[in-house]
Amino acid sequence: MNYILTVPDDRKDFLEELIKAMPFLKARPISKAKAERVSDMLDAIVEMKAIEAGKRKPRSMKAN
Repeated sequence: MNYILTVPDDRKDFLEELIKAMPFLKARPISKAKAERVSDMLDAIVEMKAIEAGKRKPRSMKAN
């Protein structure tokens, strides 16, 4: 199972130590730019699912 976590900078060291203490976890840091792209993609997936479920209306690709 995979997770995406957002950790404040002041808690980064604590989380890294916690991950190191658990040998069954594998983690690697990613750049802020990559994290933003992943977050944007996840938001788009949530929006697409809401559109498919009829909870939202799709937006037009044409500029108004």
